[in-house]
Amino acid sequence: MKIEDILKEDCIIEHLEASSREEALTAMCRTLLSKGYVKESFPAAILERERLYPSGLPMEGHKIAIPHCDSEHVNQSAILFARLARPLEFCSMGDPEEKLQVQLISMFALAEKKKIGFLLEVLITAYSSSEVLDSILRAPSAAAIYGILRKAVGDQMKDEEA
Repeated sequence: MKIEDILKEDCIIEHLEASSREEALTAMCRTLLSKGYVKESFPAAILERERLYPSGLPMEGHKIAIPHCDSEHVNQSAILFARLARPLEFCSMGDPEEKLQVQLISMFALAEKKKIGFLLEVLITAYSSSEVLDSILRAPSAAAIYGILRKAVGDQMKDEEA
């Protein structure tokens, strides 16, 4: 799997307005649906999985969420990335009682079930760099965010596959 296969420039939302995590996730799901990457069942599956298995990463500095769901809801693999207009509360992946103020969401839809763990590990490693997250938050455009992500996530994918 190459980063170019799943990360597309038209799947970057540089300024997502939302008043809740559910609203943000639903808007992101609609984008994936409109592009044909996911099935009609995807939005409900994302929201249910987020309820049962929160996706906020409890790392130092900027917080990011990585929501995803089972491959049965996916037509074609894709990563949709959103920079929120203002932080929203997500529960921590490690401790659902811990609340995190998330400003970045990296939703992925993966058609190959066996690669979900691999991609999750790659994304968590790439996003553990405060330099990467700082750059994304300062990026002037969706194209700039795409370039940062392509390098950071692409480099991790190469390292993991080696």
